[in-house]
Amino acid sequence: MLNEQEKGVWAPLPADRSEIPVLLYHGIAQEHEFANAGDAAYGVAPEDFAKQLTMIAHAGYQTVGLPTFLRFVQGKPVELPPRPLLLTFDDARADSWTGADATLKKLGFDAVMFVDAGRVEDGDPEYLTWKELETMQKSGRWRLELHSGRGHVRIQWGSKPDDVGAFYAYKEQGESFSGWENRAFSDLSWGRQQLARHIPDYEPLAFAPPYGTYGQDGTNDDRIPSTLLGWLEERYRLIFTQDESPFAKAGAAQPIGRIQVTRAMSGGELHTALTSP
Repeated sequence: MLNEQEKGVWAPLPADRSEIPVLLYHGIAQEHEFANAGDAAYGVAPEDFAKQLTMIAHAGYQTVGLPTFLRFVQGKPVELPPRPLLLTFDDARADSWTGADATLKKLGFDAVMFVDAGRVEDGDPEYLTWKELETMQKSGRWRLELHSGRGHVRIQWGSKPDDVGAFYAYKEQGESFSGWENRAFSDLSWGRQQLARHIPDYEPLAFAPPYGTYGQDGTNDDRIPSTLLGWLEERYRLIFTQDESPFAKAGAAQPIGRIQVTRAMSGGELHTALTSP
């Protein structure tokens, strides 16, 4: 339930189908339930998540599915609710499902989950199993897309302790450019194969690189960003990061940004982020 102040701040907004904001969540759990403090900082408590989505719904937002979002971005005719919104999650943490699904069902919302295939395949206890992911997809509330193969890690690219960077965005120490291509593209292809193998009706429409980077915000080889983005664009029609505008418009170029919601973000800050393009 919302109090009067919250209802006032999140008062229903006029219809606006000119753009679609994109939200990004990670885990939905209490801070102490995360094994890693860094992951905990990006998470949101279940009660806060439920309150945030209730406020968003009160303001008039309704989620749209990824195919609808894609048609809109492509400039094709598409039916949209008065205030469309795309809701996304990264990683495929188990708590994202257990902490969010009841709220999605209650509000009639749906979401896209970008899956860390490596952690799922390796049986990480904080992540969903393939069977659980299949159940999510069958619910109709969730759509599964690729986040990474086993490349959701940072690698050592230089001799100094701080010479670390995202797996896909950097060459390893002593690695050639062709070696990077083989390592990065093989891993991404493996991840896609795992989703195709385990998830019935999986359709690769979108990709969200780990840490939101394909090398555009840091790399040790200037050829990597354009090469990786080009490779991804040949295989996925939507690429999501966190450093572009999170308000997608018809005809928008790739990649598309997202508003990253974390434990530190207040309801007022979320309202400002959603209503201030």
